[in-house]
Amino acid sequence: MKHQSSFLDTWRNILLFAFTFLILFSYRAIAADDLVFFLEDEPIYTSSDPTSPGFFMEVVLEMTTQMGMTPKIKFLPWKRAQLMAIETPNAVIFPLTRTESREKKYNWICKVFDVPVMFINKKIEARINTIEQARKIRAIGVILGTPQEEFLEMHGLSYITMAGKELYSKLSSNWLDAIYTAKPEALLGWRKGNHDGELQFGQTHQTLPLWIATSKHSDQIDPLEWSKALAQVKRSGYFKQMVEKYFGGGAGS
Repeated sequence: MKHQSSFLDTWRNILLFAFTFLILFSYRAIAADDLVFFLEDEPIYTSSDPTSPGFFMEVVLEMTTQMGMTPKIKFLPWKRAQLMAIETPNAVIFPLTRTESREKKYNWICKVFDVPVMFINKKIEARINTIEQARKIRAIGVILGTPQEEFLEMHGLSYITMAGKELYSKLSSNWLDAIYTAKPEALLGWRKGNHDGELQFGQTHQTLPLWIATSKHSDQIDPLEWSKALAQVKRSGYFKQMVEKYFGGGAGS
């Protein structure tokens, strides 16, 4: 009986060890799959359209492929996407401008590039170079929840907020007289919408650094690994191909 009890104890220990190993393995597997992108569905940088996923989407997915990662992708309104990225462990958001008000809310992984921002209208109207000229404009459109909106508010300008995908159709239909946004985004958005006429660009008022950022609770995300992946994407020529594909060289630095 004593021998049988010892035998059973041994098997119990083996089974307990195996069960514990499986639990730990499953936990690690789940954790590895926890990487999630919270993005706005818009045509320039991050689109749900598989035929044209957007500049940032293509670049970042190439980076995750190199790192052996398969992220989950969730499209949300932009302000909600930002909140979800702050609150969700191992959440990634892009493109996000690094500003003083956002600095402590995220881990900043790597800067992808800088874009110039200005007032943009149709060539049939007078060019808008200064804040004083902008004060005379009836309806200026800007994307909700962006540093561009903060800039207009800081200067006491009247504006109308909307989603990025609405900006160019509203300008095209004359519902807006001008928009305040980044030049490469406007070039691509206008072209993709097949809008009539040409755009003209005022003087640059902001230069915004566009980053990949994550939740503060992101133990599965190594900033050095991501920076190396971005550097490799640039060395391979893939980054330049995407700049040419989406912006034709007009993306800024």
